[in-house]
Amino acid sequence: MYILIISRGIPDQAEPQWGCFEKDQAEALAAIGHKVVVASVDSRFRLTYRQFGITHRIINGIDYYNSFLVPVALTNLLGKAFTQHVRTAQFNRIFCRIMQEHGKPDVILGEFVFNTVLGVEVHKKYNIPLVWIEHYSRFNNKELDPRTKFEAVTACKNTDAVIAVSSNLQKALNRHFGITASIVHNTFGPEFRYAPHSVGNICHLVSVGSLFYGKGFDLLVKALADINGQMPKWDLQIIGEGDFRPQLEQLIDANGLKDKISLPGRRNKQEIAAVLQSSDCFILPSRGENFSVAVLEALACGCPVIASDCGDIKVCITDKNGMIFPVEDTRALEQCLLHFFEHRQDYDREAIAADCHARFSAEVIAGQLTEILNKAVSAGK
Repeated sequence: MYILIISRGIPDQAEPQWGCFEKDQAEALAAIGHKVVVASVDSRFRLTYRQFGITHRIINGIDYYNSFLVPVALTNLLGKAFTQHVRTAQFNRIFCRIMQEHGKPDVILGEFVFNTVLGVEVHKKYNIPLVWIEHYSRFNNKELDPRTKFEAVTACKNTDAVIAVSSNLQKALNRHFGITASIVHNTFGPEFRYAPHSVGNICHLVSVGSLFYGKGFDLLVKALADINGQMPKWDLQIIGEGDFRPQLEQLIDANGLKDKISLPGRRNKQEIAAVLQSSDCFILPSRGENFSVAVLEALACGCPVIASDCGDIKVCITDKNGMIFPVEDTRALEQCLLHFFEHRQDYDREAIAADCHARFSAEVIAGQLTEILNKAVSAGK
C-alpha cells in the first residue's frame, strides 16, 4: 500500500520533537513493507531562516516534502479563512509534485485535524481515501474554540475513518461530534531499547516534555523539595524547552535545588534514549495527556515510570513497571517517590522493556494502522 502522511513537520536537531509522532509512524509503516511519503506545511512563526517553497529530504529511505511560505501569524491578519486557503494551496502544490515523482497514493493519513483538512480537496478531486488520526489534547476540553470545531466538522464530513490515540480522546470526539473513532496508540522509535543498568549510590531521575504549565514539572519540583531531606542522594533532569522555563528556574532556585535539578534543554531521540537507559526512574507529572509517547520511550528502555493518572496511562503502567498517582496530588507523588527510592532495585528492567515492545512496538502499531487503512481503501473501490 502507498500511504501519504500529512505531518506537522520534520524533526531536526533544532526541534527534535516537531513531527516526531509522524516520523515514528512513517518508519513503522515503511518497516512492514508499505511505501510511505510524508508531506508537511510549515506555518510557524520562527526567528530562524527557512528555505521558501518546497524542500525535499530523504530520511531512512522515506521521502519528506515540506512547504514554507508565510507564518500564520501574518496570514491570520487577513482572517483565518485566508490562512486555511494559503495552507491548502501549499499542500496542493506539494501533492502535485508527489504525484509527479511517486504517483497517486492509495490512501492519505492526516495527522492532527489541522493537517487532515489540508487533504480534503485532494481527497475529493482524486477520490483518494482520507483517514484522520488525532492526538490533540484540546479535544478533551468541554468547549472547543471555533477554529478547531470548524476543522473537526470538516474532517468528520470528509474522512473515511477516524483514529484516536487514546480512549479519553475517543470519548471526547464522540461527545463533540457523535463519531466513533478507532483507538490506535502511539509507538516509539528504534532508538529506545533495553540496555543493562545497575542501581548505584545516586538515584538518577528524568522527565521529558515541553516546558509549559500543563506538563506539571512545577509539581515535581515541589514534591522533591518537600521530601529532599528524607531521600538518599538523587538528581533530576527535565529534558525539553518552553515558555515555562523561567518559572521552573525560579522555583528550583527558591527551593535550593540548583545542584540537584537541571534543565538541559532540547535533546534528540538518541540522546534521550541514552539518558533513559542510564536513569533509575522516569517521572510524568502532567496535568493532562492523551497517550504519552515519553512514557512509552522510557518503558521501552526498561526504565520504571511514576506517572499522573491522565489519559490512557493505566494501559501502560502496572505495579511491575511503575506507579500512578492522582493528577496534581503532590503528596501522593511524594509517597510514590519515597517508595521508589526504597524499592528501585526490585524492578526487572529487561522485563519492563520486553513488555513494552510486545504491546507498543512499531510493528504492532503499524499492523493496527494497516488494518484500518486497508478497510478505507477497500471501501473506496
